[in-house]
Amino acid sequence: MSISELAKQYNSFQENFCKTCEADLADVISGLFEDKFQKIANGAVLVANRNGLADQLSEVKNIAGKWALDVKDIIPSRDDKKCTIRYVISTEKAGKFDVLAVLSSNNGMQISKIDELFYQIGQ
Repeated sequence: MSISELAKQYNSFQENFCKTCEADLADVISGLFEDKFQKIANGAVLVANRNGLADQLSEVKNIAGKWALDVKDIIPSRDDKKCTIRYVISTEKAGKFDVLAVLSSNNGMQISKIDELFYQIGQ
């Protein structure tokens, strides 16, 4: 699978997470993310392994409410191991954020790491 396809699946997963019970996405999480998956945002480790992802996103959902994504760019690396994605996330309670994320895949089938930077662009 290409890294661009993994990026598209990740964005789809994010959109579905805010609309669905997290238990319904357990199989998606185990299929899309490596066990040793790591998520970093603005320099801080948010998730140290795949098992922490649902809790982290649930916390965001509690604070920000539902959200929608507007994907601006998906740019794969030449070696197809990393992909830069840029999107705007609009939330019910916390406003809009511009996000620049680098996804990495060690095995070409699952996401191993997401390193993102985000900042608020509007209420």
